[in-house]
Amino acid sequence: MRIKTERANTISSILRGEFIADRSNSKLVPFLLMIVVLVLINIRSSFHAEALLKRSIALEKEVADLRLGYITTKSELMSMYRRSVIEKIVEEEGLRTSLVHPEIITLNE
Repeated sequence: MRIKTERANTISSILRGEFIADRSNSKLVPFLLMIVVLVLINIRSSFHAEALLKRSIALEKEVADLRLGYITTKSELMSMYRRSVIEKIVEEEGLRTSLVHPEIITLNE
């Protein structure tokens, strides 16, 4: 029982600040400050890493959307290059497909 009460007294004295006020523990104050600074740096680092992870996920989603748009646009353009589609577009301009086969012109020199 005595060990538990001593621990309780020690923890309560640390929480009240008596631990720092004691002369024998005053040498530990710079060490404690360094520990506090390192803990704050660690917390900031973890928040920064989480923010980077969120940004990375958002960029991956954006890349997936852009890839989908690229594939859609490419398939639409590929369908426009078909002969039947070109003939329909040109027919609106008054042109039509020639029924006469092309002739090879040769020059005799």
